[in-house]
Amino acid sequence: MVLVDTSVWISLYRRRGSEVGERLWQLVARNQAAICGQVWVEFIGGFRRDAERREYEGSLGAFPFLPTTRDAFGRAARCLARHPRLGPGDAIIAATAIENGAQLFTLDADFRPLEREGLELF
Repeated sequence: MVLVDTSVWISLYRRRGSEVGERLWQLVARNQAAICGQVWVEFIGGFRRDAERREYEGSLGAFPFLPTTRDAFGRAARCLARHPRLGPGDAIIAATAIENGAQLFTLDADFRPLEREGLELF
């Protein structure tokens, strides 16, 4: 399974048909693309118009949803303490991927230091 980060969804929203989109659709075709609560909030919460937000809620709702457990929140807190540049939202996303044994598909280089913590980047 591959957890798709907010940065990927934003890139697709802004530039359809990109290389990023091709990589994502390959994952989708193999039913390997997933989301989590933090990605949902970051991406869907960015739409101010109700109709547009509902459209993307419907689209993202088709993807498997990885849970963020109490253990993941504990891991996120430890990651954030060691890597404060990451920010709380990204720490939660990284910890959710690690705890679920998923790779992370991201365009954000701030995740790279977490490879030493067990995060596998796609």
